[in-house]
Amino acid sequence: MSLKQDKITGVLSGHPFVITALLVLVVLVSTGMQINSNGACCAIMICGYLLIAGYGIYLKQTKKLNDEALIVMIFAMGFMLKLGYTLYTDLYTRQNDLGVFSEEEYNTWHSGYILYVRNNLTIPDTDIRSLGEFYHPPFYYYVSAVFLRITDIFLPKGTHNYEALQALSLLWSQYTVIMIYKVIKLAGIKKEDHVTAACLISAFPVFTLMAASVNNDILSILLFFTGFYFGLKWFKEGTYKNAVLSALAIGCGMMTKLSTGMIAFPLGFLFIVKLIKDLADKNNRKAGLKSFLQLCVFAVICAPLGLWFQIRNYIKYGVPLTYVLRSTNVYQDISRFTPVQRLFGFYGFPIEDYYINLGSDGEQDYNIFISQVKMALFGEENYRDDFTMSMAGYALLIVFLVLIAISVIGLIYTLITIRKRKCFWEDMAMTVLAVTQTVSVISFSLSYPHICSMNFRYSTPFLLCGAVFLTRAGNIKIPGTRDGLSRKIIKILSAAFLVLAVLFYTILWTYVKGEVVVVDPI
Repeated sequence: MSLKQDKITGVLSGHPFVITALLVLVVLVSTGMQINSNGACCAIMICGYLLIAGYGIYLKQTKKLNDEALIVMIFAMGFMLKLGYTLYTDLYTRQNDLGVFSEEEYNTWHSGYILYVRNNLTIPDTDIRSLGEFYHPPFYYYVSAVFLRITDIFLPKGTHNYEALQALSLLWSQYTVIMIYKVIKLAGIKKEDHVTAACLISAFPVFTLMAASVNNDILSILLFFTGFYFGLKWFKEGTYKNAVLSALAIGCGMMTKLSTGMIAFPLGFLFIVKLIKDLADKNNRKAGLKSFLQLCVFAVICAPLGLWFQIRNYIKYGVPLTYVLRSTNVYQDISRFTPVQRLFGFYGFPIEDYYINLGSDGEQDYNIFISQVKMALFGEENYRDDFTMSMAGYALLIVFLVLIAISVIGLIYTLITIRKRKCFWEDMAMTVLAVTQTVSVISFSLSYPHICSMNFRYSTPFLLCGAVFLTRAGNIKIPGTRDGLSRKIIKILSAAFLVLAVLFYTILWTYVKGEVVVVDPI
């Protein structure tokens, strides 16, 4: 017997983007994204969790607690976590290359770039290689600049609230997890696996961290998955609308960070497959021409949007099209390690050492994939000097490692059984994404031998692949057990991951970092 749907669930699940935007607007207007009391932030989070739990109890008692309602609650919990984290994280805590906002001068960090565009509504007409973070394409900075100008209207003359920019990051972070979930559903995973996927991505730590980070990362990631979603819809449905929306998202994504262009491999694969299939359709001669024209429209929109900044800099100043700023921090330098060590070197992980080593304490992480795992959960921070944080973090890490192992098994199982699948091409595209992302991560990390180059914020497509292959593993029959046990175990582990991630970043407000003794790297 199917359960009745609650009206609130219907509204929340039917309009997640609008509801999220309204909630973020309310928070921005009421707090300015600033609450000085960490205790008050924690109280807001706890009250939010209790409200969600109370709603769940109500649904259970009224027999309306179905999977759709459960997924709504899971995403609501993830939003409350991001909201609380953003409120208790000030503008200069756990940031990446932000610098300090100063009206007196333009620094070469993200803050200086934002202020320059806000004040001039243009970008510098000079060689970007001399301007630090100004080497990034300008879309994020224009959006942030316009947003600051709007918020300044409501402030006393001469005052500014730079923390308001965290509202944009919070909005984009929640939008990103929603878009990943939509892509996962469109990729053809079974309905009984939707809760598992929601648990994995809703409170995934890297998106919690980026909800309070003021830089171009989260916007580029949102546009990557948005472009992937509409590209996948075009593969399934065709239509100029899907082609145009995918092109706009990818083009603007590359105008935010050029790395968004990595989507060309999985989507290009799907586009070529669809074009060949349509051209070979003898019963519909117009289908191939229509698909070809739609791809032409896609290219005409996407290429100029995504590449004009790099082409401009190359023509005017000879800047290489793939120029990336190199770190000059001696503690980040790991060039002395060989490629074999970078790929296969092992050191006390995960038993002894599960937070990132940035070199300032004499130790450095150099294994690419160990560093990816660490920074997916904890960013570039360590919490070794707090027992509670360390124990919560260790539990989170162990569950995550188990989920990674199951995802790898799911990938192997998918490839073995792929010919039997209705979603053959979608699974092939996910495999292409996983392979090309792995190659990209290794190539980038070896070409730019710095610890920060291994950050998982550059590798978030892995999460999409991992979630899809994790759910595929639920179809594996464990010998000597009843059907469905694999799926149940995976769902329990995913729920445990959600709970531990929420716990870790809820209690983070209590953490006080100890003194770091700066020494030369070993």
